[in-house]
Amino acid sequence: MSPPRASKAGYALLMRTSDGEEAVNPFRSLEELLSAAKSLLRTAARSPEPIWFSIQQVDLDTLGDEI
Repeated sequence: MSPPRASKAGYALLMRTSDGEEAVNPFRSLEELLSAAKSLLRTAARSPEPIWFSIQQVDLDTLGDEI
């Protein structure tokens, strides 16, 4: 029997539009998320509709199964 796998902690930047469409962008570290945030925010700013953002700690292994 193999030992249980340790979870792989990371962060996810979740984005949701007013019509309920959601996008999840996973990152291995907060620093990696912050590095990518500028281009993601720039793209969102060009959108004609509002976009809500949330940053959450996640288990990247579990998130990988869901995406």
